[in-house]
Amino acid sequence: MAQLLRICFSIILAWSAGLTAATAQKADPALFGALPSIDMVEISPDGKTVGLLQNSNGQSTVVFFDLDNPNATPNGVIVGAVKARSLQWVGNDHLLLLASDSQNLGSAFNTSGQTRELFRWISISKETRELKMLFRQDAGYYVPSPGNILATTPESPNDAVFARWTPDARAPSTPVSVRLKKRDIGDGYSLFNVNVETGREKITYRGKSDTYDWIVDENGEAILRIDFNERTDERKIYRRRPNGRTFDHLITYKAEYGSAETVSYYGLGETSNEILATGYNGQDTIGLSGFNLDTGVMGRTIFRDDKYDITSIYYDADTATATTVYYTDDFPRAHHLNPDDQRLQDSLGQALPGAVPYITSKSQNGEKLIIRAVYADRPTDIYLFDKPTRNLAFFSSTRPAIADKIYAQKTKFDYTSADGLEIDGYLTIPAGKDAKNLPLIVLPHGGPESRDTQSFDWWAFFYAARGYAVYQPNFRGSFGYGLKFREAGYGEWGRKMQSDITNGVQKLIDDGLADPERICIIGGSYGGYAALAGATLTPNLYACAVSVNGVSDLPTMIGAAALQSSLGAEYWEKRIGSRFRDSNELAAVSPKRRVTSATAPIMLIHGRDDTVVNFEQSEIMRDALVAANKPVEFIELEGEDHWLSFGQTRIEMLQRSIEFIDRHIGGE
Repeated sequence: MAQLLRICFSIILAWSAGLTAATAQKADPALFGALPSIDMVEISPDGKTVGLLQNSNGQSTVVFFDLDNPNATPNGVIVGAVKARSLQWVGNDHLLLLASDSQNLGSAFNTSGQTRELFRWISISKETRELKMLFRQDAGYYVPSPGNILATTPESPNDAVFARWTPDARAPSTPVSVRLKKRDIGDGYSLFNVNVETGREKITYRGKSDTYDWIVDENGEAILRIDFNERTDERKIYRRRPNGRTFDHLITYKAEYGSAETVSYYGLGETSNEILATGYNGQDTIGLSGFNLDTGVMGRTIFRDDKYDITSIYYDADTATATTVYYTDDFPRAHHLNPDDQRLQDSLGQALPGAVPYITSKSQNGEKLIIRAVYADRPTDIYLFDKPTRNLAFFSSTRPAIADKIYAQKTKFDYTSADGLEIDGYLTIPAGKDAKNLPLIVLPHGGPESRDTQSFDWWAFFYAARGYAVYQPNFRGSFGYGLKFREAGYGEWGRKMQSDITNGVQKLIDDGLADPERICIIGGSYGGYAALAGATLTPNLYACAVSVNGVSDLPTMIGAAALQSSLGAEYWEKRIGSRFRDSNELAAVSPKRRVTSATAPIMLIHGRDDTVVNFEQSEIMRDALVAANKPVEFIELEGEDHWLSFGQTRIEMLQRSIEFIDRHIGGE
């Protein structure tokens, strides 16, 4: 790999109207809160075109770059202020954009006015730049599932096979709101053939009411149908008869929803009696194995890390199977099932010192690849690699406005919690600052079955750029460290999970890194709960707290989940507790019910269209604080969802929170 060259294409043109590095003179919230200027970079199957999402001034544009003519002006299609979720090529002319929108579904049948996140695939032609809404005539039937692309069809390059929830054909006049109440997802999971040029679709195989997965071959033909009975926890696999449309039962096995026995499938394996699957398979970490269709158990291990779980799988619709495994130690890592790709992956670090690079997209023949390079001190860069010429070419930073300046450095900060459990964490120190007696922001992650990494983080780096040390602990219950570590968090909301955070903060104080009088705890989702729990359960530790889309009352949260789905209620009751059986225990760690203990000022920020943690969670916390005569500020983010999908509201969140933080613990 000594022949690798770094060549700058200089293809991010002035017409992008994005923020420039010249504006990065101060840590302005707009620099960090804006969505990435360049995102979701994908190469076409023939390797001739790069498609990507470009974000600028609240508008998104899908852009096509002709790699044969790198100096030509790129073609762009403005898609507006959409919430873009992913991009995927189907053939060489059409790029599919998955977008979502929050909509209120109130009606005469649904007086609660429940807000749901609705997803849509939009097909964009590279040649004509025409947009087609897929499944466009199904507004009353397919909420909220967008469908998953399982296969492209080599003989028909404009066609793709989707798996998607289908309506209850027995009640075609049933209103949308009533249909939503039935498992929220329709009546079955069926296979569709969709023409991405015309937008026309047809059902090729209709699923049953409990169908939840399909395995297809590279031509999109159904091979296996997988059903799940949520009452009995039985999973049944059926195989399609050759040249037929009927399915024969193969095996039945039990696996409780969300349990360690759960298996996820990702296409065919080496033989017709094997499918690729992820699961624990009796081990502590999630691995990729071959699931034996004759015995109904996991067989050979394809990839497993002894310490870290697989976090995601790259499923290639062209081959209709998994090709890459992703996991995270301190940085995201990729393991490719193709040995040639893995050898290239292993050598990339030599070509990009200081970066953690990994392959994210490649042409069908494997000669053109997209590389993402992540760092501990700056935003991600994108590179192109040409295999025949061995050229590695810089494409763009994902955030060019702040790419040329080091604002902070994120380092490891691990410690042992009070009961002896090892906790990983990360400490971001402002550039040019000594790690001594700094004002500290504690920023626990959401989920809680998620995790933080050592990679650049726009939220943490903004606070660090304003002079604060930022601590991000991966407390027990976090995902990625194996089953025992995850299950160690069950029933520990506000208890050992919170103690892990507290113990980390105390070590930062004991080590002289943090000023004990200037500590603020901030977080989103579960992190918002942790912030409120910190302010009410350990009030002497924090000088302020900010909750973004956070939970304040556990019984109310579990009850809301039960209204949407019995599976959702089971999931949360297993991890938190029963709102009936454990009502006293849940009340004891619900911040809304402990407001009299709070001494620090609290800021509540919540997206009005949050479909994960109800907006009500912040309203009832505000009301309880006001009634207790406690200092509170309440910020409503109009039109925003749980994930802060819009740049403008991210910027507002950063601006309002930093003003609040500066007032209470000082800064620069």
